[in-house]
Amino acid sequence: MNDTLDGPVVQSLRIGFRALYLATLLLALGWTVSNCRQVPPESQCVVLRFGQVVRVQPAGLLLAWPRPVEQVETLPAPARQIEMKVIARTGGVPAEAGTFLTGDGGAVLLGATLTWHVVDPVAYYQARTHVAPALNQLFAASAVSIAAARSIDEFLVVRPEHDDTDPMVQAQRQALRGDLTKEINRRLRALEVQGAPLGIEVTRADIEALLPPEAKPGFDAVLEATQRAEQGLAAARTQATLTLQAADREQDGILTAARADAEERVGKVRTQVAAIAALATGDDPAGRPGLFDRLYRERIAGVLGQAGSVIAVDPHGGSRLILPGGRP
Repeated sequence: MNDTLDGPVVQSLRIGFRALYLATLLLALGWTVSNCRQVPPESQCVVLRFGQVVRVQPAGLLLAWPRPVEQVETLPAPARQIEMKVIARTGGVPAEAGTFLTGDGGAVLLGATLTWHVVDPVAYYQARTHVAPALNQLFAASAVSIAAARSIDEFLVVRPEHDDTDPMVQAQRQALRGDLTKEINRRLRALEVQGAPLGIEVTRADIEALLPPEAKPGFDAVLEATQRAEQGLAAARTQATLTLQAADREQDGILTAARADAEERVGKVRTQVAAIAALATGDDPAGRPGLFDRLYRERIAGVLGQAGSVIAVDPHGGSRLILPGGRP
């Protein structure tokens, strides 16, 4: 009887049952720790128990009951920045964007790359499939209000006097990105108040702006005409500068010649009246008449020497002199 119970068949069955028992224990142990894992630093997890979120696990060791008791879903960590193009572009032209009207009556096509992060993991888990279309809609609505309050120059460089390296242009772009980010976040908070939170926050909005294809030729023509006008104005300014410089040189020459001629004439006059001036300033008034007579005799000889003939008439005599001449 004992030999029958200890036979090879029984021993084989006993070994098989023991192996099956051990395998079952290993499977049970593996199932028990199946939801225990290491959460990466750039991630976080939400733990659901029978479909309901019970807790949020940050980076580190996660201990959770196995499925189907608890379910673990991995989400981006709050510090992780996620980029998303809210409007796809093909060939440089927005495929889905409409034309946005600016405050000065212009038209511009807008797209953007939004950078966002998770601020409420539970809300994000519940709405994660709606985040992308919601961001597209929020961007479109925000861009309408932002564009209506600005001119087209704040979106595109359409004037030749400005370029992308201009500090004023860069400041306008920075302010535009900041205002768009604030407007999208304001609409996200409005959704949260309405009971439909997305659990995210936008941290940056990089805007891409283009002219509508039908408007670009007109803008290019205006730009070329403006550039030609600027070139003509620059040439006219250069010519005016050259003319002004030539006039200044001519004026300086005339003034120099006039000053030299005036100095020469003044010098001659001073030489001619030097003797008279010396007599006028003499210290002996009684001797002046005699000096004047002597100076007269010296000078009159030179004057009379230039005449062809001289007739002397005594002013105190009785004789009279009749000279030919024309009728007065």
